[in-house]
Formats: sequence, structure tokens, C-alpha cells
Amino acid sequence: MKIANTLVALLLLSITLLVQGCGNNSSSSIDSRYAGVCTSLASGIQLMSISPTTGPLFGDQQVTAVIRGTAPGFTPTTVYLGNKARWLTTFTQPHGSMTITFTTAGTPTAGTYPLVMANGLSTCAYLAGAYTYEPPVSSAFKTFIAVGASYTAGFQSDSYNEIAELNGPAAWVARQAGAYFPIPLFKMPGVPPDLGLAGLDTTGAYSLDTSNIADAVVNALVDPQTKTMNIPRNFEDISVLPYNIAVPGATIENEVTGPASTTSRGLGTIVLSNILFAPQDNSILETKDIESETQMAIDRHPTIIMSTDLYGNDLVTDNTTLSEFTFYITQAVAAFASTGAQVFLANVPHISMFPSDQQGALNQLAACHETFANVSLQTLDQDASASNNYDCSVLTDPCQKNACSTFSATNERIDQFNAELRQVVKQYPNVHIVPFDELVSGNLTLNGQKITFDAEGFPEYQVGNTFLKMSHLGGFYSLDDLHLTNTGYAILASIFVQQMNQTLGTSVPLPDLPSILAGDPLSPAAIADYCKQPANVQKLFCQCTSGNYISVTTSTCSNILY
Repeated sequence: MKIANTLVALLLLSITLLVQGCGNNSSSSIDSRYAGVCTSLASGIQLMSISPTTGPLFGDQQVTAVIRGTAPGFTPTTVYLGNKARWLTTFTQPHGSMTITFTTAGTPTAGTYPLVMANGLSTCAYLAGAYTYEPPVSSAFKTFIAVGASYTAGFQSDSYNEIAELNGPAAWVARQAGAYFPIPLFKMPGVPPDLGLAGLDTTGAYSLDTSNIADAVVNALVDPQTKTMNIPRNFEDISVLPYNIAVPGATIENEVTGPASTTSRGLGTIVLSNILFAPQDNSILETKDIESETQMAIDRHPTIIMSTDLYGNDLVTDNTTLSEFTFYITQAVAAFASTGAQVFLANVPHISMFPSDQQGALNQLAACHETFANVSLQTLDQDASASNNYDCSVLTDPCQKNACSTFSATNERIDQFNAELRQVVKQYPNVHIVPFDELVSGNLTLNGQKITFDAEGFPEYQVGNTFLKMSHLGGFYSLDDLHLTNTGYAILASIFVQQMNQTLGTSVPLPDLPSILAGDPLSPAAIADYCKQPANVQKLFCQCTSGNYISVTTSTCSNILY
């Protein structure tokens, strides 16, 4: 078994037809590239118009085509424009014409491509010269690969689905660069969240409670008709080799040795690796043919590799020792560097930016009716970064001292791990650290501004007239208080774009944060509007929007979130 259906992938990836113009008739014979899709040709169908006529290799562009012809009853159920398109809709117009709307899925090579439409009987219309894919903004992005864990994958609100994946940080970088970047897109609604995360999902809809996450996963993977495992039906296109190869939950050991490693998170990464990268055989527990992320990256011959969270799970949710981390990060960086690609790896910020980890300190402060503003944790954080030592003894208030102690141990580990990364990276001129920690500490300028801190001591970043806070429901984090919103991920992507431009001399545009925020269903404005609706105002989700949990109770809001 391989990661993708190589026959279909090679057929689709090799399309480089350079045929001109619209209005051409269908081809008179079946192109060999579509031998697995088309068994016969519909005659007389013409492409009357297509808009737009050009787009990026990344895809994700809505296209509308109008066709007309003599083939009776021909209604396409599958469309290819380069790779297999998604979200297809059709409607018939007067005088025998039909309008087809779909979203492109990109293709690896720039050039002019045919529009190929197949109906349920594998009868195809083949319309040449329909659309031109443009090259990326720089040849440096010829083969853009992303590795890591849930942040890089685009995990959001404790759920995994294609809308979240398309708004992940790696997807934003590729989109801005116009790079080909196939993602293993998990069809909506995807794998639903765990109990208590009912609320706004990534489309802005209110999701249902799921009493058992195991049942939810089984329901997503098992065909309700046949009652058998059917993983492929969950994906938009399993024939395309993914370039986003991040596995949610992975540790640095998983990423180096593969999902069958000894880490406590091994089982989860085995299951996800099978689902994401080898869905065809419907197995979720085998390990013999699942490659590590480092090996998959090498196999794809990358020109750029990025990771937002290569070792975040080792610090936040796992018990990786410093010596173990040093062993595996040395191997990972060496493997990535050996490809000759330009490698961009984010370090890890202090947990003062993570609401899920803020909760313990908030509980300590709440006992004294205080917030972060009373303890000045950010000042302590900055002092500790300079001296590599947290001195909580300077605090006399017991609640403040306990809050400080809650942060100190983990932040000291983060500093140690980041220092090890710096030491390893020094050996390789093609490997670069992206300073995620400096953005959060307020030491990095992005889009002409820095992170500031609100009156309660939470980091915040201004987008237009909105301050996105790194706190509960502050617009930076999604509903699980750990993974980011669309806008939060776009901010993280902006750090990478800025670093890549500075390092490579490229001119990749930064994501348009105001427009992304305007369409983000988890922006502060969107959440406020949602919770003003009479049908929603009494929901517990909407009673936990104050940012510091005090408006209801800490336990009430925590029960919703975890």
C-alpha cells in the first residue's frame, strides 16, 4: 500500500496541455490521463464561458463554467480542472445550457488545462484549453511541504474538517505564495468535537453535543449503509499525494521514528496517520507501511519545509525529557536539512499565550478575586527569559505566588527546549527558526506593530479596530482554547511569510488580516452577534464570553471547554 493511488495521481499530476481558447467541442477520444475516470465521451458539448480563466496552483478558487451541447441528460457529478475539484453544484439554464460552479483543488505544474466533467456513468465531456494555472510567486515554493502536529494541520475547536484545514497556518502560507499544496481534506462536518464543545463550529453553525468521542469517530469512519469501515468516503480526493503531512497529536519522537514509536501518544498518531495518508485499505491500526513525517518529507523532494509545532506536544501534553528531545530534534533537523530545502521551524512561546494552560493560574488568582493584571505575570515572564530563572519569591500574595509557580516549571522547560533547537539549527545554513515566542512576548514587529497587553495582562494583537486577545473567546483561539481561529492561524502564517521574505528575498504578500477577521465565525464580533440571538443567549457557551471566566464560574466554563 502507498500513500496515494499512484496511477490516478500520476495521470492527474502530469496534465500539461497547452490548447487555446473556449468554445471548443469535446475531444473525439478519451485522453489516457483520464482512463480511470472516463469510459466513454459525451459528444457535442461546448464550453461557452468560464470565469475566472486563471488562478493559483494552490487552488481554492471558485470557478463558474457554462456549457451547452447535444448530449441528452448529461449532468456532471465529478469535475477535474487539474486535480479533482470540490463543492460542485450545477443548474440548468434555458436553451439547453448548464451552469457549473466548483472550487479548484490546484495542480502541481503551471500551464493551461482542460475542463473534464464526468457523470455517474463515467461518461465524460473533455473541454480543452479551459483554464490556466499560474506559477507561484517564487520558484523557491516549487514543492512546499508542512510537517508537525495539530497547529500545522489546521486543527480547530477540537475538530478536524476541511474548512479548518484550509484555514491552517501552512495553508495560508501556501495560498499567499500561490504554491501547490494538496491537503488530505476531511469532508464536512469532519470528526466532531468531544463532549462539551457544542457551540460555534468553523462554519459559524451551532454543533450538536457528542456524548462519546469514540462513537463520533466511528460514525465518521463507518459507512452507515454497509456498517463496514469506509475511510475514503470522508475525503475530497484520496488520489492526490498530500503535501501537508502534519499529524495532530504527534510528538517529536512520532515525527522522527513514525507513529509506531514508544511515546504515550503513539496509538493516536497510528490511527490518524492511517486515516490521513493511507485510507485506501480501511485499516487504522497497522504500522508496517506508515512512514514517519521526516521520511515523507524527504520522499517529496521539497524546496521549502515549514512547521509551526514540531515539539509543542512534547511540552504541553507529553512528558518528553530534555535528553529525549535533544536526541530527536537533532535527527529531525538533520533529516530536513539533508533535502536541500529551505527549512523554517517555529519555536514555542511561553504558556502565558495558551488559555488552556492559563486556567490553572487563573484558578489560583480567582481565589483572591484577582486576574493576571494583579500578578504582572508578563513582567515576571520577561524577567525570567532574561535570567533563565523564575523568582516567584518576590511575590508576597499567596494566590499570586501560586499562580507564578503554576507557570514557572513549564516555561522553564520551554526555554530549555527552544535553546536546544537553536543549538541544533546553528549547524545548518538552510534551516531557520521562526520566532513565535518573540511575537507573543511583544518583541517582534508584524505588519508594523507588536503584541501588546491588555488591562488584565493578556497578550493582544490589533487587527483593524479589533484587539484579538490570547484569552478565552478573545478571537485568537478557537473553542478548545488551544488551537487558533482562522485569524489566529493567519497571524501565525504571517510570521512565517515575513521570515521567508527576509531570508529568501521573496515578495510573498502577508495575509489580509482585516478581511480574514471579517469572515471569521469565531471573531469577537461574530460570537457577540451569535450570542445576542434569542435562541442562543441562554446557552452556556454564550455565558462564558467575558474573557476571564468570572462572569459565570470557572468550573462552568471549563466544563464547556474541556
